[in-house]
Amino acid sequence: MGARMTFESPIHFYHVVRHAWSADTVCGEFDAANPCRNQCAVTALAVQQVFGGELFKTATKGGTHFYNRIDGRFWDLATDQFDEPIPYDNTPTTAAEAHEHATPEQVAALLANVAARSEEVNA
Repeated sequence: MGARMTFESPIHFYHVVRHAWSADTVCGEFDAANPCRNQCAVTALAVQQVFGGELFKTATKGGTHFYNRIDGRFWDLATDQFDEPIPYDNTPTTAAEAHEHATPEQVAALLANVAARSEEVNA
């Protein structure tokens, strides 16, 4: 990825990233009916690269769920995959642990998709 992407806020990033998830950005099978499914680790890692902040995790019925804290505020840009409330316990985690669920190549693919979508939106 060339120039560093800038977004006004994680909300603006969310409006682009939700159209950027693909089979190239997820471990396992891509679910076109629920494109957010299993995209939490790759999304949290991408958000951290763009905005900084810290990574957090919580246990769900489906396994470990990753999200971010930026400037003291929690952001979960991959919550759309769930059909019930998430039992957030705000356990700090590391990029290394999130990378157990998303490869560096998947993060790079997501950021490339976000950059391409962002250019389309701003064209």
